[in-house]
Amino acid sequence: MDADIDYEALRQENIRKNAELMLSLGLNKETIRIRSPSPERQVRPRVTRVKSETSSSRSTSPAAPSRKSSRIASIPARSYKEETRSERTPSMKREKVYREGSRKSSRSGPGARKSYKDWGSDSDDEGDDEYYRFTRGNSEGRDESRLTSSRSLQLKRLKNPEPPSLGWRGEGEEGSEDDLGENQDEEEDATYSAPTPTRAKVKQGEGKGELIFEKAYRHFTPNLTPFEMFEGGAFGGTAFRQYFSSVLRRPLDPDAELSELPAEWLENLDVDNKLRRETYDTSVNRFGVKAGQSLEEWEKAGWVRPQDPRGWFQWYYRFYLGRRSKDDARQISRWLKACGPAGRFKKSLVVKLAYAGAEWDDESISPVVRQTLWHWAYELNKADYLKYLP
Repeated sequence: MDADIDYEALRQENIRKNAELMLSLGLNKETIRIRSPSPERQVRPRVTRVKSETSSSRSTSPAAPSRKSSRIASIPARSYKEETRSERTPSMKREKVYREGSRKSSRSGPGARKSYKDWGSDSDDEGDDEYYRFTRGNSEGRDESRLTSSRSLQLKRLKNPEPPSLGWRGEGEEGSEDDLGENQDEEEDATYSAPTPTRAKVKQGEGKGELIFEKAYRHFTPNLTPFEMFEGGAFGGTAFRQYFSSVLRRPLDPDAELSELPAEWLENLDVDNKLRRETYDTSVNRFGVKAGQSLEEWEKAGWVRPQDPRGWFQWYYRFYLGRRSKDDARQISRWLKACGPAGRFKKSLVVKLAYAGAEWDDESISPVVRQTLWHWAYELNKADYLKYLP
């Protein structure tokens, strides 16, 4: 209570001093507005405004623009008034008007193909045109002496042969799980009774002739034997490396696999360097470059079957040695898409050679594609190259 009395006395003293100060400054305290203590703030109820008829009846047309322009004046004023569903007019799509240019494309004429397919496509159905046509681009960085005089390039359109029916399914990349079970570990219905293929004769210096298998496989025409693949250099020397197969779910046995090969092959090969290296070495390869995908990538793509856990090349050396199995159709189909007359890698090499005006055996042109073809048991020869030229 004493604290309250002292405080009140102090307050009164302050008021007296302030009054004296105001008088000394010539200020009249009667003219000074002293703000009274504000009462407690009360929350007012929210009032929803009701739109009056006068405001709703106002015109909603936009104000006229301040700048005058013939273009703006020609545009009708846009109304923002909402329409009822019954008042709306059905929307109509604006018809596209195509400008007619003075230049006409040869593709748009009567003889144009219905659809365009890239040269690198592995599709057999690429139109009815007899030729592929190209236009040479910028020749900067190329040896002009190797180019033909014309800047246009024309190559014949070849198609893969129609493979005969082999009595089972499996034409696609994926193959058929009905034919080769997912967990199959042994070769079912596989026999080693087929004869060794012969080789077509070609003139000396014009490359290797194609291998000729029995009539049912006449559409399969590689021109490298498995021994020639290994001797020349393939897969960076890792064809028979130690490997855990995710298809068989167990490690592979290189010794058992190598025992399948003829003894004369192994006697004439540096097995440790060209077949059993643990790391990929590009210097081992025929063209000294790295090409193709790894076995791990082939497994992920679904291209490897338990019958041949090393992939295509293992199927090939077993096929060459006389084995015939249910997976032959699928593997030959894959080979045709890579190395057949319409195969993507073979076409790619041909167009690069023709584009550069180079000879068929110029190994400086696309060594990576050449190495890829080598892994598929094929090397471009003169006769095959000339088939594309008009």
